[in-house]
Amino acid sequence: MPLQSGNFPDLLKPGLKNIFDVGMSQPRPIMEMLFGVETSTRFQESYQGMGATGLVPPFEGSVAYHDFDAGYRTDIQNYEFAMGIQVERRLVDDDQYGQIRRRASNMAVAFNNTAETDAANVFINGFTDSGTNRMGASTNGGDDVGLLSAAHPHSPANSNNTQANEGTLALTIDNLDTTRQAMRSFTDDKSQLLGVNPDMLLVPPELERTATQLVNQRAIYEPGSAQYDVNMFSGRFQLVVWDRLTDSNAWFLIDSALMKQHLIWQWRIRPEFSQAEDFDGLTAKFRGYMRYGVGWTDWRWVYGQNPS
Repeated sequence: MPLQSGNFPDLLKPGLKNIFDVGMSQPRPIMEMLFGVETSTRFQESYQGMGATGLVPPFEGSVAYHDFDAGYRTDIQNYEFAMGIQVERRLVDDDQYGQIRRRASNMAVAFNNTAETDAANVFINGFTDSGTNRMGASTNGGDDVGLLSAAHPHSPANSNNTQANEGTLALTIDNLDTTRQAMRSFTDDKSQLLGVNPDMLLVPPELERTATQLVNQRAIYEPGSAQYDVNMFSGRFQLVVWDRLTDSNAWFLIDSALMKQHLIWQWRIRPEFSQAEDFDGLTAKFRGYMRYGVGWTDWRWVYGQNPS
């Protein structure tokens, strides 16, 4: 029978919280695959970069001690996000639990979509050196350029020399090879090779067909090859298709191990659910709340191509 009690918010909360928690427990399919997920304990987390030491010198009777040059510092601020739903007393009295459950379920979907969208925006905004995200924070990294740039300075102590991880090449087998070689040439601030090993290809849905023809395990021959040339990329890259990427031509080659180290998602407060009653309005108010920050500490894990 319908609930008639005056404390209907308290009676509804366990069920609605369970619906919200179940919805939030669904994996954020791409964000959690790409980002290194951290726990934050303060308003803002700071990540201090550290320069390389160069090659180890021959031992000549005493150990040579080397100092590290300071790298770029990255500050990732945690932002607050909140949304609420209201449940009218009459819905409880009239036993309209289907409507009530849908409201809680829709709120959980909105929270998941928000996190996934803010994660995707790191890549969407990556090609600009002078932008802000939807929270108003700069989209530049610690080196004061975008994640994807033609002019990443080596370090604060060596800012005149730069490297690029941005291009305008379309996704073809030749351009995939060119991009891979460019990543393998990334160096540290001492100009020593880093040993970057790209093993992931991230594309929007519009490039899924092309990417599959390039890197699928069954693509044993180069696309369009009249001589049936062996496709060296067959099964070599994990293909990730992200519906939230908004540029139909942009694609990203990634070293997944380095990405997990340097692409940061930090939870300050994971999504939570609370309630209160609007006594005069005869409504129960339920709200969700979360707090997080997103950013990266180094760019050398990715190369982005953005054809016009």
